[in-house]
Amino acid sequence: MHFECLQDSPKDYISSLLVLEKAPHVVATAWDGTLSLYDYEANELLLRMKHENGLLSSVWSACGKKYVGSVQGDILEVDLESERFELVSEEATLGICAMSSNSSNLVAGSWDGSLQMLDMRTGSIWHNEKLGNGKILALDSNDETVVVSYAGGKVVTYDQRNMNTPVIRDSGLKFQTRDIKLMPQGNGYVQSSLDGRVAVEYLNDESLRFAFRCHRMNLPDTQFVFPVNALAFSPTNGHLYTGGSDGKVFAWNLNTRKKSEELPKLDESVVRLAISSKVLCVATADDSFKTLATIQDAETQSGQIYFTKL
Repeated sequence: MHFECLQDSPKDYISSLLVLEKAPHVVATAWDGTLSLYDYEANELLLRMKHENGLLSSVWSACGKKYVGSVQGDILEVDLESERFELVSEEATLGICAMSSNSSNLVAGSWDGSLQMLDMRTGSIWHNEKLGNGKILALDSNDETVVVSYAGGKVVTYDQRNMNTPVIRDSGLKFQTRDIKLMPQGNGYVQSSLDGRVAVEYLNDESLRFAFRCHRMNLPDTQFVFPVNALAFSPTNGHLYTGGSDGKVFAWNLNTRKKSEELPKLDESVVRLAISSKVLCVATADDSFKTLATIQDAETQSGQIYFTKL
């Protein structure tokens, strides 16, 4: 298995990455406000739209609707034919950093702690709340459950039939969460952190929970620990893929609790993963600015998008 690089990658840090199941298409948003649509089979850029503000998140819903979240806190619907962004909600005061969708709802989380639920059939926000005083870090959803990680080491889960009775848990990770994903069966979730660790949690049986270390480099006198930035479950075999700042992507069998695959190392940090039954896509970037000791005007290099057919 080897990676191919998509041509004409975005010129700024890639903030979200999607791969479509029904077409050979990859979608990427970036901090420069661009949304890029690629055909990975032809290795061709099909469309690039640009918004005036940076874009942080995106979803391509099963019902065919497409949304992005901006750094200004706006939820925008994407019209590919007219190449326009239509404002749906501006209720958040800070960036829409995470999005997910299921058959009828869009879930959006913001740096200001806002959690919004949008009925995609009517275009109306039917649930909007603030999660404590901490910003939302990552979220995921399916038709029954929403899971949200937010600052302060907390994870909250909702049954979408009754959003007024959330269940709040400690994250199980000592350091900040980087990504969170529901298991394909919906019976639990996984979350990754800055300290090279992944926690596996079960919704109805906490005795099954466990965590494992990954994306580490062992040397004779020390150990380098890399953030685990991205998670994705294979829709075919259910294996969990992890991407880290060491430039590596691993696959894990959570049933046996063992690594099932190690992909070729990439030159820069893996910041996003997306997978379908046919292809695995990886976005990389120089994310060293995240670990600078002081605030600086750090110039981020353009990202790259790689893919490998499964």
